[in-house]
Amino acid sequence: MEEQQEQPQEQSRPAPSPFVEELTKLGRNFSQLIKETLESPQLQEMRKEVSTGAQTVIEEINEAMIKAREADVTKTVTQKAAQTAEELKTSPVTQNIKTGLLNALRSVNEELGDIVQKMEQNIHTTPEADKAAPASEAGTAEAETPSESANANDAA
Repeated sequence: MEEQQEQPQEQSRPAPSPFVEELTKLGRNFSQLIKETLESPQLQEMRKEVSTGAQTVIEEINEAMIKAREADVTKTVTQKAAQTAEELKTSPVTQNIKTGLLNALRSVNEELGDIVQKMEQNIHTTPEADKAAPASEAGTAEAETPSESANANDAA
């Protein structure tokens, strides 16, 4: 019974059209052409020549690089660059720049420390003192805040 069922399925497929048959033949022929071309002695010879040529170019580049490293000009430039770097390290100008930068950094750190200290004083001021101060200063036209008095002390 199974054989009978398979036969109708095979028979139900239509025969390929001439167009499909020609495309199939074209694909096979094209595939065979590529295979034969890749295996051809001429292509094998070309591959060898290209490989040999590439290897020669690489060897010549490596040789040129070795010669450039060994060249007196390269050595001289390298030595002068090292000498200049050493001179800059010990130069009085470099020392002056380092000293100036260090002084500037110290000054900035001192200023920041003062600002932080003033901010901490303002934060730690008791709420009762803040409430009492406006009542006692209400009669004066110019009230001085803690930061203003600190600034006045700094100016003096």
